[in-house]
Amino acid sequence: METTVVDPRDQRWEIGQPTYRVYLHAVNGSSDERELTGGDVDEVMAWAEVNAAGRTFVLYACVPHDGVGLVRLMGNDPHET
Repeated sequence: METTVVDPRDQRWEIGQPTYRVYLHAVNGSSDERELTGGDVDEVMAWAEVNAAGRTFVLYACVPHDGVGLVRLMGNDPHET
C-alpha cells in the first residue's frame, strides 16, 4: 500500500449518503445481491457479516454516473479470473 499527499481542492463532488451493494457468494457459485441505503460503511459491513451465513461477500459503493457504477470497497468476487 502506498500513500500520497493530496490537494483536497481537486475534489469535484461528493455523495454524502451513498448507496451500497453487497454481493454474497456461496461455494456452489450462486450469489445473492442486495442494495443498502441509509447506513454508513461500518453498518453495511456489519449487516453483511451477520447475513453472510457462511458465504463470502463483496462490498461496493454505488456511483451514479451514466447509469450505476460500482466501486469495490472490500472483498473479492470469486467469479473474476
